[in-house]
Amino acid sequence: MAKKQQVEFLHPNVLLVITTKGVILELYTPIRAEVIRQVGNLPKGTKVYIDAILKSEEHKILFCISGKWYPYNFFRVGT
Repeated sequence: MAKKQQVEFLHPNVLLVITTKGVILELYTPIRAEVIRQVGNLPKGTKVYIDAILKSEEHKILFCISGKWYPYNFFRVGT
């Protein structure tokens, strides 16, 4: 059974990330990220900064990058 993502609390300037070793990191904007799949005018491999974070019903979590909102799953955070 697949685990369903659940967002309980979301702050526009803080992102909590759980590492592969189970360590929780608290990241504050601007957060460095890498595009892992092309989205909009951002090609794969581009380094970007996340300026804000927003919860939406359709995509669950959105990142504001250069004034535009993108779904979280197109990015790798902390690279």
